[in-house]
Amino acid sequence: MDREFDKMLDLLIRSMDTELTKGDALELEQALLNSEALRGEKARLIALREQLEDWTAPEDPTFAERVLTQLGKQAEEDLSAVIIRLFPRVAAACVLILGVALGTIYVTEGSLMLDTIIGVNEVLLEDAVLLVEDGF
Repeated sequence: MDREFDKMLDLLIRSMDTELTKGDALELEQALLNSEALRGEKARLIALREQLEDWTAPEDPTFAERVLTQLGKQAEEDLSAVIIRLFPRVAAACVLILGVALGTIYVTEGSLMLDTIIGVNEVLLEDAVLLVEDGF
């Protein structure tokens, strides 16, 4: 019964805005004759439609501008909140990566001298001259 009532209610709602096929119109008419609840829904929908006909939204020329401004502010606040919320995590990840990199350098090279960290070993003057002559 509930499925049938829902089907008839759907037909009733559609009949308020569009013309039904002859078969649907006859089916709805028969359902309205047999169902007190469906007649009540029809009366309620008609009353609601009449109330809404008299209602009009006030004209406000600045409405769109105010909404767009508010959305822009909200987007900026959301971005700032995301950056602030993610900063400690990003900083912790950077410290972790730096620690792993320095640990790897220490294990492979045996020291944490500046030359070792930046990957430049002591270059002799003769080696530098040879590198410049070779075009490096």
